[in-house]
Amino acid sequence: MVPVYREGQGLLQNVRRLTAVLDRHKANFRYEVVLVNDGSPDDSLQCIEKLQRDRPEVIGVVSFVRNFGQIPAILAGMARAKGDCIVVISADLQDPPEMIPLMFDKWCAGNRTVLAVREGRKDKWTARVASRVFYSAMQRYALSSLPRGGFDFFLIDRTVADRVLANVEPNCFLQGQILYASGPVVQIPYTRQDRSSGAPGWTLDRRVKYFIDGFVGHTFAPIRMMSMIGILSLGAGIVLAGGLVAQGIFLGTRVAGWMSILIAVLILQGVQMVMIGVLGEYVWRALDQARNRVPYIVDYEALANGAKAGGAFEYAREPRVVEMAAPLNGQASGLKRASAPNTTPAAFAG
Repeated sequence: MVPVYREGQGLLQNVRRLTAVLDRHKANFRYEVVLVNDGSPDDSLQCIEKLQRDRPEVIGVVSFVRNFGQIPAILAGMARAKGDCIVVISADLQDPPEMIPLMFDKWCAGNRTVLAVREGRKDKWTARVASRVFYSAMQRYALSSLPRGGFDFFLIDRTVADRVLANVEPNCFLQGQILYASGPVVQIPYTRQDRSSGAPGWTLDRRVKYFIDGFVGHTFAPIRMMSMIGILSLGAGIVLAGGLVAQGIFLGTRVAGWMSILIAVLILQGVQMVMIGVLGEYVWRALDQARNRVPYIVDYEALANGAKAGGAFEYAREPRVVEMAAPLNGQASGLKRASAPNTTPAAFAG
């Protein structure tokens, strides 16, 4: 399963590299590649259509009406994948597809979740620092089971996919959802490569939002910290007030002018505004959950092996049937089968 956003520059060669790796292991498994176009403004959709025309038996297409984000794209691909296990990999192939057969072997051995964990990165230093800070904070304060280097490249069993899709949350932190639904996991370390072409679509504001989503969705530490700051501020105020009263009674010293009061008021008001903002993050996400909006809207899709829905692929430029994802009430998954891992070759979605 490959989410695609602004990857037109290198998508053709990257997907061909992916299928070439999988073709070398056709004796062990059958596969399909589900490419989800997340409203890309470039020629990514045209590249996807060309790939699907070249190999319609293994490549499926899902296209959104607009950009909904990487996580909804992954969820849409997971819901449409037909294999007994699902691999999620980035379209830029910073994660090596050569690891997929090894991950498949781990799944055949009975492991329902296999994570490719980054032990090093060859991309820009800003990305390395941001990733280290983000995942270290998440591991310490929110998800202790989260690998220190994080993971975006993983294999999950159909059972785990069903669990994730049955409880889709708006603004969800996908790594946390995977870990929550998995139980024990197997980790395979690797070094993440730099992008071979194009610019990343994972911008700073998206990273910050995802960080906040992860914190708010998996820990109450910010609220606990607010309570502690309030208690400490109250204690400091009582001590300071007592000291000033004692100073006036026993030493006859007059309290200095209004500047000290102004500074105290500004500091406390700033702290209160920050606290209100933190509470607002929780309240907003509760509102978003209560509204029960669909996480994505599919413009059309053309699945592998001739299975089509939401409008025929040949008429991609004509009016199409529009499909909306099910509301976030436990009905988001179109998956029906929940087979346990086995040691026999099985079809899976890449």
